[in-house]
Amino acid sequence: MERYFRAVNDKQLGICLRMLYAEQLDPFVKVVLNEKDKIEFHIRINADEQLYDELIERYKILIS
Repeated sequence: MERYFRAVNDKQLGICLRMLYAEQLDPFVKVVLNEKDKIEFHIRINADEQLYDELIERYKILIS
């Protein structure tokens, strides 16, 4: 299973990057086309599973 933060627009990308930089993490951003030929961003970090799970939950709250 691939583990990444998914941003479908610039606002979500900004929220995700600010959150990760605040945690002093260095994210890797990959721009991809989804199945509907729309651009989305996949943001990966080097972190253990526990930290990733905490951050993904925070990210979901921030973009909701």
